[in-house]
Amino acid sequence: MAISFSDPEKLKEIFDGENREEWQKTSYIIQNLQLKADMVIADVGAGTGYFSNIFSQTLANGKVYSIDCEPNMVIYLKNRFSHDSFNNVGIVQSVMDDPCIPPDVDMVFVANTYRFINDRCAFLRNLFQQVKRHTRLVFVDFKGSHARVSPDMAINEVQQSGFKVINFDITGCPDHYILMFQKKD
Repeated sequence: MAISFSDPEKLKEIFDGENREEWQKTSYIIQNLQLKADMVIADVGAGTGYFSNIFSQTLANGKVYSIDCEPNMVIYLKNRFSHDSFNNVGIVQSVMDDPCIPPDVDMVFVANTYRFINDRCAFLRNLFQQVKRHTRLVFVDFKGSHARVSPDMAINEVQQSGFKVINFDITGCPDHYILMFQKKD
């Protein structure tokens, strides 16, 4: 199924649907991130803000950058997070091969997005330049027959870009892998 970003309300039905826990096991992903209340997280490819919303509620003293390259999604995110209860969420317009990570980020989170990036080498090169050595990076994406970028390809690409894998979980979610990495020492 082709995804169109022209109708964010339609995408919200999919991305924020009640069955998200079933098809992605969100609670398992969040548990594995080991979030701290004062963290700063960049949610790259935030889409409708599903994970940004969770992060905002979890990070009482932290900050969430909800980042997307699709203009319609950025407008949607600005509307979704315009309420006072989301004063710890900032919206950032990125470009396809540049995630535009702010300098104070502790974790970069990329869910269901890596496979859509056409120039992943440029994306990873920009990502490497924008994060600090201690910044944790997390990719969550499809494995198996739904994978446009296999887990092995993702691991290989991040390692070739100067990162080291710190954890790789291929069994915890029904159809997704969780790849955690950071800059090499």
